[in-house]
Amino acid sequence: MASTRDDRREQNQHLFQRVNKRLLGVVEERVPEGNPVPFLCECADEKCLERVEVMPAFWEAVAERPNHFLIIAGHARVEGEIVIDTLGPFEVVEKPN
Repeated sequence: MASTRDDRREQNQHLFQRVNKRLLGVVEERVPEGNPVPFLCECADEKCLERVEVMPAFWEAVAERPNHFLIIAGHARVEGEIVIDTLGPFEVVEKPN
């Protein structure tokens, strides 16, 4: 059965979040405390290569909730997602349960 466009977009977001988790593990000991880390934008656009530079603790707080994603403000979202927080050029979006 073929995936719908929103299903593929949602899979992309989860993939970007898994990559960011691995990135955090790699850079955690290499980036001085107090410095931001360039995480991948977790938007629904599979071609997006933009970075979201935030403190590791902030990214972890967002990623703790499996239906929350950190994206560049205004980037592609899956239908039904809502912006729950804005940090300058970044947004935290929430998927409906």
